[in-house]
Amino acid sequence: MTLLAVSDLSIQVGELGLVDGVSLSIRAGEVVALVGESGSGKSLTALSIIGLLGDGLTRSQGRIDFDGQDLAAVPEAALRKLRGADIAMIFQEPVSSLNPLVPVGDQVAESLIVHGRASVAAARVQAVAMLERVGIPEPARRARQLPTELSGGMCQRVMIAAALISRPRLLIADEPTTALDVTIQAQILALMASLAAEAGTAILLITHDMGVVAELADRVCVMYGGRIVEDGPVGPIFASPRHPYTGMLLRTIPRLDQAPKGDLFSIAGNVPSPRDWPMGCRFRTRCNRADAACAQTPTLSGRDLLGEDRRVACFHPLEAAP
Repeated sequence: MTLLAVSDLSIQVGELGLVDGVSLSIRAGEVVALVGESGSGKSLTALSIIGLLGDGLTRSQGRIDFDGQDLAAVPEAALRKLRGADIAMIFQEPVSSLNPLVPVGDQVAESLIVHGRASVAAARVQAVAMLERVGIPEPARRARQLPTELSGGMCQRVMIAAALISRPRLLIADEPTTALDVTIQAQILALMASLAAEAGTAILLITHDMGVVAELADRVCVMYGGRIVEDGPVGPIFASPRHPYTGMLLRTIPRLDQAPKGDLFSIAGNVPSPRDWPMGCRFRTRCNRADAACAQTPTLSGRDLLGEDRRVACFHPLEAAP
């Protein structure tokens, strides 16, 4: 069953478009990764889903259906009932997202109390238990501390605990493991995977780390220049990417099964500013397969792909693996 369906979402500031016609869906218990370089529009897409776009940013078109309800059309009061209960988010900047004047244990317990899922005393007990699950040592003592007394990595884990404690139906995780060491990162990914499996939580994972995608995600949507350029199951896309941008992203991953050959691969150039997006395919200025046809806008479709659930927006897709 589809839990979240984003259809033809566009976001702009003034007359300037930032996200252009994004469509994606997530089923209950499914993990969908939204990947791409910084500036691709991933975080804006996520913030739009829960109605937290900043001042001056507007959704110019599209629907955001959560369990059959268009979140883009409901009043703010209805969204507040969903946030933290049915939909939770792990924000990209944990230090600035936490209240510096409130003990972290109270912040983790807050959603349980506000949504009437536990008494204050019971919520605080559950908060300490969740802090322990995300790898915070001495959780009872840490729960009484302010965010300013914790490291950036610990604040990241506090944010993850606050998002997971209510066992939401949809978890939006924006770079959830960026500030964590490898051991804690593996622990958090395992916890998120168990939440998806046990509670049927759907997860929208926003990341630029393709290794995290391979570890956790079922499907992947590759985003560039405010548009999705390829999507499909993780296994087939990793084995046989079709969009040139996807292929380049995968080449940036160090391989332990191959001897190093010079410097690590990097994609030449940078994601252009929305003010400088080229006409047609927005990746064409960095793509070695581009020609005159790419001055037109390619359609995200399943034409000539290996599986009917894969889509690519490219006039000259990479050849399918044998």
